Amino acid sequence: MIKGIIFDMDGVLVDSEKQSNLGWLKAAAEAGVQMPMALIDCFKGAPASLSCQFFDNYYKGQLDYYKLREKRTEHVLKIRDIEGIGIKKGLKELLDFIKASGLKCAVATSTRRESAFKTLHVIGAWDYLDAVVFGDEVDHGKPEPDIFLKAAEMIGIEPDSCIVVEDSINGIKAGHAAGMHVVHIPDTIAVNDQIRALCDFVGQDLTDLIGIVAYYNETDGDGQNIDKASQNIDKAGQNIDKASFIDLFELEGKTYIRRDLTMSQLYVDRVRVRDFFKTYTDKYDSKDPKIKLKIDHTYRVAALCERLATLSGVCAYDREIAWLLGMLHDVGRFEQVRRFGTFADEESVDHAELAADLLFKDGLIYDFIGDCAKCFSRAEKPKILNELEIVELAIRQHNKFNLPDGLNERELAFCNLLRDADKLDIFKVVCDTPIEDIYKTSQEEYEKSTISPEVLEDFFKHNTVLRSLKKTAIDHLVGHISLVFGLAYAGSRQILKEQGYLGQMLEFESQNPETRESLKKIKHDVEAYLME
Repeated sequence: MIKGIIFDMDGVLVDSEKQSNLGWLKAAAEAGVQMPMALIDCFKGAPASLSCQFFDNYYKGQLDYYKLREKRTEHVLKIRDIEGIGIKKGLKELLDFIKASGLKCAVATSTRRESAFKTLHVIGAWDYLDAVVFGDEVDHGKPEPDIFLKAAEMIGIEPDSCIVVEDSINGIKAGHAAGMHVVHIPDTIAVNDQIRALCDFVGQDLTDLIGIVAYYNETDGDGQNIDKASQNIDKAGQNIDKASFIDLFELEGKTYIRRDLTMSQLYVDRVRVRDFFKTYTDKYDSKDPKIKLKIDHTYRVAALCERLATLSGVCAYDREIAWLLGMLHDVGRFEQVRRFGTFADEESVDHAELAADLLFKDGLIYDFIGDCAKCFSRAEKPKILNELEIVELAIRQHNKFNLPDGLNERELAFCNLLRDADKLDIFKVVCDTPIEDIYKTSQEEYEKSTISPEVLEDFFKHNTVLRSLKKTAIDHLVGHISLVFGLAYAGSRQILKEQGYLGQMLEFESQNPETRESLKKIKHDVEAYLME
């Protein structure tokens, strides 16, 4: 069972090794010497004392390692002033996954505190980390295991429950010596078969870690049995083949989740989905606040869908579908704005139906997810459950007041998951958007208006307030607060409390005495409801 992930920094989280290589080469040229890449590779992941030994052995004491390293650093800083610090592919996505999954994560870097501290803040990783061990905080650096063992101790995870992510030979050796599961994400260093044998997996980028964690945590550790406690894994096949997983993983370079040996396989190439989403939305005016709002909303809902799925304890296969639902659910919004200039469905078109039609009638789904969709073609029914039909159903239903009768358990689960994630982000949008934009009214009118009796009656029945009942400006706020009654998942209520947006809405200070009194009762009612 994997409970923690420990990262090297340079070459794993940041695309810094090429800059470092160039810095060394420039410093060596200024000193009038040649520096082979094999020597530079020896420095990577190693403490300064060990790097100095390699350096002195090669140059026979003719040069001062520390002076040349200072020159290297000067050149690297100049390069970064021009190029910036490159972030490795998939970093944000992986960090969000780790946070949503409740895993611990740490960085164990040979880089000194001052430099590494700044870099981790610049790339936006610092707030995700539970611990950081810097190169100047251990007596014995890589390839000794000390730095990784200290990181594991700081996050409170046993070494055999940790994954080490490394790009360097010294780092791979250190992770293996620490008794951890080593994942090699190659950067600029070539490794031989002997070093590769110390690795559990070899990936292409950080997004592959999502599949690797799922592999370990849904099997008994040796790759033989899918965890039967997971409620959404089909019972028809209980075995998973580790060798085929590794082969597919390395050949395809995609996040690979295997459901079982008898059912179809699902690849969600998240990079492809996100890249095509950007390509698709680039056709619209990204400077339009409405377009930007829905782009940002899409990414947040995808993350919320995945987190909800994780909190609900479903298998990795279903978490992939959940994330995909979030990325696809509002595709219709962009066409809605282009065609009608509004997000108001009652004034234009049902945006959920439009999204589903674009994806499944016009074939846009295949542009998003490619050939993997073909394994879910309708022609395969009744051999397998057609997952794309569930995706289509959930998208069509995500904005409906009530779900249709007759849904099976799996259909109901995914429909409610997407609807909950969408509602959770609506609370954020309501709090972050000016009153004039969100409710199409003035601040003065909003603060002075009275809640309609029909709205209050519907609210205290714990219904999601009907749009047709809303007559005044403040009615819309009460309607948004009432979304709490429509949340289906316990995890949704947990996230709602963490976000704090509902609390902000309940603390609204009306200038109307009657409304203030009604809002006090609403706040008390909601708090009691959430306590239950």
